[in-house]
Amino acid sequence: MNIEYGVLKREDLKEAVKMSVRAYEDYAYFANYFPDTKERLKALWVVMYRGWLTYFSQAHFLTARLDGKIVGLAELEPPHFKRPSVFQFLIHGWLQVYFDVNFRRMQTWLAMDEAAGKPCHDYKKSGPDIWYVGSLTVDPPFQGKGIGANLIAFAGDYVRERGGKQLTLFTNSEKNIAFYTKCGFETFHECEIAHDGKTMGSWSVKKSV
Repeated sequence: MNIEYGVLKREDLKEAVKMSVRAYEDYAYFANYFPDTKERLKALWVVMYRGWLTYFSQAHFLTARLDGKIVGLAELEPPHFKRPSVFQFLIHGWLQVYFDVNFRRMQTWLAMDEAAGKPCHDYKKSGPDIWYVGSLTVDPPFQGKGIGANLIAFAGDYVRERGGKQLTLFTNSEKNIAFYTKCGFETFHECEIAHDGKTMGSWSVKKSV
């Protein structure tokens, strides 16, 4: 496959979100909190599209493309990244989240998401050259073909060219943690997250680039 790696253009954000929704559709990180498939797909769309639209001026979005089609995406947050204000979220349509998804479930998921990411965000504060990988996805039909590993390598080169020395991220899948370990990441925090009788692991990892 002739995969091309590059930077996402703003006008291609919706295409990237559609691909990422497919990748995360059955992920326990969302499925445990939104058991209804229809609601989960709505939650995935509004969280990713509205969130990334808000982040776009600060974050870096890298893509893997096959014949021009986005088949992989990495969202990177640089050391100077600052969480947008409530106002910035609102002007990018964040209220749509609560029209499309049950308020209580969304609030519970947001609290979990913040807690799950805290070890990485705390670690990121420990140095001026640490980048956070907010999301790394590969379209399901193209998984297992080396695209994810090559996208991580591309992200490492991209970050290093901008003065970065480390990447950090977290995952909630044993399959994924095995993948990241194979890609050279090491675990520095591990815990379990329980919700409505369902439990999933959470691993925070880091890698020098």
